Amino acid sequence: MSFGDPWFYIVLLGLAVVVYAMLIPSRKSTTAPVNNGIGELETTLEQYMSEIEKENDELIDLVAQMKQDFASKQLAQQEQIVELRKRMIEVEQVSRNNTTIGKAVEHIAEAAPAMKTSYAVEEAVIPVSSDVIEQLAVLAADQPHPDHSADLDTKAPESVRDRYPELFDLYEKGKSIDMIAKTIGIQRGEIQLILQLAKREAT
Repeated sequence: MSFGDPWFYIVLLGLAVVVYAMLIPSRKSTTAPVNNGIGELETTLEQYMSEIEKENDELIDLVAQMKQDFASKQLAQQEQIVELRKRMIEVEQVSRNNTTIGKAVEHIAEAAPAMKTSYAVEEAVIPVSSDVIEQLAVLAADQPHPDHSADLDTKAPESVRDRYPELFDLYEKGKSIDMIAKTIGIQRGEIQLILQLAKREAT
């Protein structure tokens, strides 16, 4: 059989058909795992995206809860600050009232030797309310003050400057509070209080 014989081409064509038939199952077998792999990859990606979306939702809920908790805490702190301010104002008001009552009592005590009334005062210790003190202050202001300077040996109350002449002398010379404290042996806070009292007396 030579190359020019028709049987040669028939045999060659048959061999080609056999080889092609053998290659077709191998191609199918290779494409099937590829398709299966792609399907598994798509499933894995879908699960991964679902988990990411779920985590994002949880994170958003967590951030919203944190914001709500922060707002609640901030509101509670603001309410506490307002309450503290109210208490401070009340304490300052009570302190001012006590100072006013104390001054009224001192005024009555200083004016008592010069007061001459027709009321008999019993020697007894009784609690005195602020209303009674105010009424006594009004009575003391309305009562005439006769001149008993010849009979009574009364002295005017000393001012703060009279009590601490050395302190005010050093202060007017421009000495610092620390230097004054070391010189006269008085604490810094007490010196500041004395200076404030002197300013109040001056006004």
